[in-house]
Amino acid sequence: MAKGCAPITRLLLSRRFSPQARVRVLIFHHPNRICWASIYPYFHYAAELADRYGADIRARPLADIHSDKAPAADVILVQPWFTEDMSRLAEAIARYRARHDPDRVVFLDSAAHVDLRAGRDLDPVVDLYLRKALFRDRKMFQKPRLGDTNLTEYYMELHGIPGQVVDRRVPDGLLTRLGLSPNFLVAPHLMPHFLMDRPDTGARPIDLHSRIATGGTPWYQAMRSHAAAVARDMPGIKTTPQERISQPRFLKELRQSKLCWSPFGYGELCWRDIEAFMTGAVLVKPDMSHLDSLPDLYRPNETYLPVRWDFSDFGDVVRQALAQPEILRRIAATAFDACSDYLAAHRFVEDCAPQLSFAR
Repeated sequence: MAKGCAPITRLLLSRRFSPQARVRVLIFHHPNRICWASIYPYFHYAAELADRYGADIRARPLADIHSDKAPAADVILVQPWFTEDMSRLAEAIARYRARHDPDRVVFLDSAAHVDLRAGRDLDPVVDLYLRKALFRDRKMFQKPRLGDTNLTEYYMELHGIPGQVVDRRVPDGLLTRLGLSPNFLVAPHLMPHFLMDRPDTGARPIDLHSRIATGGTPWYQAMRSHAAAVARDMPGIKTTPQERISQPRFLKELRQSKLCWSPFGYGELCWRDIEAFMTGAVLVKPDMSHLDSLPDLYRPNETYLPVRWDFSDFGDVVRQALAQPEILRRIAATAFDACSDYLAAHRFVEDCAPQLSFAR
């Protein structure tokens, strides 16, 4: 769970399973904000998961699976940080399977980049491999990439950055065990906002929100610097400054903005995407048509405005959008509703069926 979580919360989440539990579910997690955002809905919807699947859900620090202290469970979900030694983790999962023989082992991939870098190690020991985003064409996972990922390959080639080809291909059988976990909208600090009324899309004095951090690895710095530059080069368009500000000020600005520019980070999905939907700023983002995500929040010209990956049409897309305020209001409403409908209908509970529904 997140760092700074109250001791009483840690105690409640890690208490013993109920003797009446039909399906004991144990989540091993890394303690940071991104990992907590992914496992939070299991506890938010705990009562409904219990009613539907008989699930009794508990959480333990990831260290417990390495130390072999973890109790028996019918389903385990394992969520490390992407820096974890995956071969060592695979050995720990194998030991757990040998001791407790769980019905299902589910891996929750917290990495931003869309690849299966843990797949070779984990293939023998996991039944499901879940990510926030998957290539729509699953065969794309089997392509060696310049630099590291599909993003490094594209932007290294675009900006003339040299590098080595990295091969992250996995056994073909793992591709049949891939699944989706929800986008960042299920984070505890974002979810409540989508269960309120739509944001006001009336008077918004900022045309384009474009605070873009540019520091990082060479390809990332080149891509983000380019993204920041195209937003600055917009005569007649009122934009935000570039420097970093506090989260409350950031969200206040978004609520005053008509458009939000959200280039890729180290992966395609960004917190800023959901924050734009939440605040009524229309998302402008490099084309996302190559990915599946849950729920489907990236519908071109319905929930966001796509631009080319080289940003060559960025100015045209922004100016055309600002000239059509009614269309902007429609897109903002559709994007907010796509998030709100997923949460209001408790669709996460249904989406857990592959993990929690099985004959005992």
